[in-house]
Amino acid sequence: MTPALPQPVPKNLREQMVKRVKEMDEGSLVRLHELDLLAEAIRLRHVISEQAEAERSAGKWEGMEDTIREYRRRH
Repeated sequence: MTPALPQPVPKNLREQMVKRVKEMDEGSLVRLHELDLLAEAIRLRHVISEQAEAERSAGKWEGMEDTIREYRRRH
């Protein structure tokens, strides 16, 4: 399958998407829901990664590897 070229976003995108969702059969709606959940997971992973990188740069994670290693040794 050849990747499609990016398409311009229509000005009435929301209206078009609502119309398409209203017209979908159950199976398509379930797949759309799964894709929406995946997109949200990717978005949250990006946000969390940015926050963690900022904290790491600020030195908040300094010594964490030693702390984890010590915890694992004791348990």
